[in-house]
Amino acid sequence: MSNCGLEDRAITVRRQPNPNTESVDNYLKAILALGGPEESRVTSSALAHRLSVAPASVTNMVQRLAAGSPPLVKYERHRGVLLSVAGKKRALEVVRHHRLIETFLYEVLDYPIDEVHEEAERLEHFISERFEERIAAKLGHPKIDPHGHFIPALHARGKHPRSNKNQPLH
Repeated sequence: MSNCGLEDRAITVRRQPNPNTESVDNYLKAILALGGPEESRVTSSALAHRLSVAPASVTNMVQRLAAGSPPLVKYERHRGVLLSVAGKKRALEVVRHHRLIETFLYEVLDYPIDEVHEEAERLEHFISERFEERIAAKLGHPKIDPHGHFIPALHARGKHPRSNKNQPLH
């Protein structure tokens, strides 16, 4: 049986670097959550605590995010970090993915409420915009996830999603 003539050749697949890695997304979500609706500056120590990483790791990552094109954060040493417009857009996109996935898992796949968060954490970084749109349509474009958090609107990605008081922003 033929493999289209490829049986004796090594195939090298090169992936282009993806600036929206899972780690980057988690930093952006943490900055969004810790900065709150006021969009306050977030300290490196607060980020380190939230993400359970060393402060030096935070400094390296925020410097990388600030140096990107486009920059995802605005970083000033000893003053903390803010999301840039591009960073906020990506953070809200990931939050939207997370909350739609939680809702889909709960309402369509009958996941128990205590299992939807961890599953959504794993999936939120990897769904396409087309898949996001289909989930939203299937669910009737929900506004609230199963935990009572607001789901950011598709075209209103510049606004901070409000959540119930004392509940984490996922």
